[in-house]
Formats: sequence, structure tokens, C-alpha cells
Amino acid sequence: MLRELLNSSAVSVATDTAPNLPVTPGLGGGDVLNLGVSMLVVVAAIVVLGWLYSRSRFVGGGRSDVINVVATQALGPKERLLIVEVAEQQLLVGMTATGVQTLHVLDKPVTVPDTGRAPTGFASRLRSAVQEIGK
Repeated sequence: MLRELLNSSAVSVATDTAPNLPVTPGLGGGDVLNLGVSMLVVVAAIVVLGWLYSRSRFVGGGRSDVINVVATQALGPKERLLIVEVAEQQLLVGMTATGVQTLHVLDKPVTVPDTGRAPTGFASRLRSAVQEIGK
């Protein structure tokens, strides 16, 4: 009887001192699928919003049929030369951080050949990919 009492008290002491750890379930297949679908929705929303931004005329992303920039050349971080076509006439324009000035009115129109090169940089590659999708 003493032996039974000692065994029962030892068992109760052993169970009382064991820490009660919370049981955390592992990630199931449904959780991983839910996470993947959520990520795809976010990426699709970014692409759609970028496409809408490039197509809107209200935020400056749209093209104008009246004014066309034929060529541009950077001269410094904030200075550049532009050949702008307005009403079938081309102008050489100097643009700085503080202003824009007409430098010359061109007598003969300048034609810029299409080089057909692949776009460089992430922004231009993304823009061309979105334009390909929109076609």
C-alpha cells in the first residue's frame, strides 16, 4: 500500500511539474494555397493599376496627338535638349530645372530612325511588356 501511495504521488508530482506547452498546428495545404492566391491577386493588381496609369490622360501618362517629342538628349542631371514637333513644325528646345527655352526653329524636319533595340532598364521593359499585353 505504501508502495502504491509513493507511485501515485510520484506520478502526480511528475505531471504537475511538466510545463503545459500550447499545441500549434502546422501549415496545411489550404494555408499555402491561400497565401499563393493572395500573392497572385496582389501582383495582378499592381500590373492592372500600372496599365491603367499608363493609359490615363489625366495624369500625364497619355500621349497627345498635337505635341510630339521627336528626340531628346540629356546634357546633365537636370538639363536636356528636346526636338518637339508642334503643328507640323519642329523646334529645338532647351530644358533646365528652372525653365524651358526655344533655341531654334528647324527648317527641315528631323526624322529619327527606329533602331528596333530591346528596351533597357526595368521601367522601359515593364512598359513594353504592358504595351504588348494591351495589343
